Amino acid sequence: MAENRYGVNQDEVDIERVRLGMLAEARDPRTRRILAGVGVGEGWRCWELGAGGGSISAWLGRKVGPGGSVWSTDVDLQFHRPALPNVRVEQHDVTADPVPEAAFDLVHARAVLQHLPERDQVMETLWAALVPGGWLMVEDGAFASFTEQTLPEPYATVHRYVSSGAISEWRDPDYGVRLPGRFRDLGATDIDIIGDVWSMRPGEPGGEWWFLALERAIPRLVEAGLVTAEDGDTALGQVRAPGFVMMSTVSIAVVGRKPR
Repeated sequence: MAENRYGVNQDEVDIERVRLGMLAEARDPRTRRILAGVGVGEGWRCWELGAGGGSISAWLGRKVGPGGSVWSTDVDLQFHRPALPNVRVEQHDVTADPVPEAAFDLVHARAVLQHLPERDQVMETLWAALVPGGWLMVEDGAFASFTEQTLPEPYATVHRYVSSGAISEWRDPDYGVRLPGRFRDLGATDIDIIGDVWSMRPGEPGGEWWFLALERAIPRLVEAGLVTAEDGDTALGQVRAPGFVMMSTVSIAVVGRKPR
């Protein structure tokens, strides 16, 4: 299941490790600000779902101290950095493996649920894992405007295929828009919604997380007959050209609290 869901072949490992590092560098500051805002601190028990390289898990481990704990999970741990003693790293599939109920003060997932067909059921699992008074924070994208922005051809065509999820039939690229409703349905209180966009440029983490994803995706588009190899190479050249800039996806974070 890890291979199908995470989609990293052995010849893509190095590029994906760099891409995850770029994503963390670009997005971790906002994630940390929001988590700090809910008061995470000494003694908290936290679950970081889809930990990737483990950067947020490491930050949480420092915040909760030796009296707290972090469960850092992912279906693929090959990118996870070494962890602090209070961070338990575990290969875990949230759609199939057991999850403790009423066990955590904080549950956080970033850029995970859009990739899971069972995303709504997973939301219920995350909610059940919280103690009364615990906090759930989920971050995901809203790709509609990202997909439809004006871009030069042939990159525009490549971009529409990749950003709309054309090569991943079970992906919901706009799940971020649906998150506030899911929090309401779960009965969350103190709901807050934070969204932002940023400029994506070559050579900067805010752009390279996506441009590196294109390097992985374009061979699959070519194999599927959706674009030519020549157009794929041209598109990569366009996004890496000096002075190129485009708008990011809308990144939506939703925070809510489980009633006591």
